Amino acid sequence: MSTAQIEDIELHYEEHGAGMPLLLIGGIPAVADDWRPLAKPLSARRRVIAYDNRGGGHSTVTEGPYSTKQLAADAAALLDELGIRRADVFGISLGGMVAQELALGWPERVDRLILGGTHAGVANAAPQSRETGEAFSMETEDWGERVRALAPLAFSEGYDAELLEAFIEKKSRDVQDPGGYRAQIEAALGHDTYDRLHEIASPTLIVTGDEDRVIPPLSSNVMHEAIPGSRLVEIEGAGHLFFIEKPEESLELINGFLG
Repeated sequence: MSTAQIEDIELHYEEHGAGMPLLLIGGIPAVADDWRPLAKPLSARRRVIAYDNRGGGHSTVTEGPYSTKQLAADAAALLDELGIRRADVFGISLGGMVAQELALGWPERVDRLILGGTHAGVANAAPQSRETGEAFSMETEDWGERVRALAPLAFSEGYDAELLEAFIEKKSRDVQDPGGYRAQIEAALGHDTYDRLHEIASPTLIVTGDEDRVIPPLSSNVMHEAIPGSRLVEIEGAGHLFFIEKPEESLELINGFLG
């Protein structure tokens, strides 16, 4: 566990390996060590950094609402703190929205870009199911209850029961501050890069599970059509957290894209 001082906040991060830096940006309610199933094997070839977004995990909780541009500024400042001039960036869900803003606002910092299970703004995204919306907006102070509502939606409908139970057990321990959780939700709801996606100059891979029940795959099609030269891959039989559900396929795809 390491901590970087970023102006008035602290960001918790984990680092593995050496070589070309790869910054991993998580979603809601992700924390740095959620990435380990992917970060550890990726670190055989590169320096992999995963961190807790503002408001989550061990990072500082500030008053919300947050914006994805604000969270992208945090990411850029973390790269500064770690002495990284330029990195590959992989963001998933909210992290994919932050990664878009990072590539747009700090293009000189982003080499290759991977956008996983994300969208360019609610107005141009496929609508969520009512079940998904209710799970994320659930009014409860019981973190375990929230996790049990959210966790099944992270995987395909044919999910492995043991994988789900292990995920629930892990995430139930990752208790989040209620204010930080709500502020991150507000950042996702306020995100909108659709009219600027054509400005993304980084080589871009867009990945979605074909059974994503959090951010449906059609949202990835919208981004693919707008980002010049982007590549779109749907992972068959995978849900929102495709890199956990289909780790070998995800690793092969990411390594192939990053080179």
